[in-house]
Amino acid sequence: MMTDGYINDFISCKINLLTDLDDSFCEISQDDDFLFLNFQLSPNDCLFELEENNYHLFIQIKKGYFEKYREVLFLPSGKHYLCCNTQQKALEIIHSNPQDIFEKIQIESNILFLIHQLQKRKNNKHTDCGDGCTCDDHGTHTDAKNIHQVKEYILKNLASKLTIPTIAGHIGTNQCYLKKGFKEKYNQTIFEFIHENRMQKAQQLLQTANPNITEIAFQVGYSSLSSFSQSYKKFFGVAPTTQIRQQIPN
Repeated sequence: MMTDGYINDFISCKINLLTDLDDSFCEISQDDDFLFLNFQLSPNDCLFELEENNYHLFIQIKKGYFEKYREVLFLPSGKHYLCCNTQQKALEIIHSNPQDIFEKIQIESNILFLIHQLQKRKNNKHTDCGDGCTCDDHGTHTDAKNIHQVKEYILKNLASKLTIPTIAGHIGTNQCYLKKGFKEKYNQTIFEFIHENRMQKAQQLLQTANPNITEIAFQVGYSSLSSFSQSYKKFFGVAPTTQIRQQIPN
């Protein structure tokens, strides 16, 4: 995996592994001299297997790079959803190893593709992945029945590792349509739904007699007690241990 990558006099990349990353997105920012693309990929909703790693890909491009096109490049600032193709190209960059000119050319090509995809989403908010992506296979559209099955499957398997690929594979549907259809029906992302119901279940379990925080963390899908405690406090405003103490009569 590339960590700090000098591509050419105009482009550089930096890659890190993060913790406590909730979802996948690209955040665009810029100043007078540079364009910044801040990609974050989380196993919670990435369409590819990340082995529980949270990836951060930071791309810095000198605006002088685009002067050869004799046009002004403008990309909308803020957070942007990542379709299949953008996630795939970002992962190719993350796992690349720019040891020679050919690798660097490939990375540069992938970065230009990412810029093109972000520009397409600016011009057409309904564009997902583009030509050649399986997301455009309308024959696998997720219908309302499948979306309801997704909800039931999640609620029955909160203790399991729940990712977009595993859920889509169980239901037998397209991953991109799964994300889109769920958001349209329930007005929240799949990850938001999973997280909310895990926290609600954890709160109920903590209210039982003699609760064991470690066991409860496992029952709601956390392999790390510290991660569970941080998520619980962030969601409810109090730590699990604090809630238990508050329940014990003076």
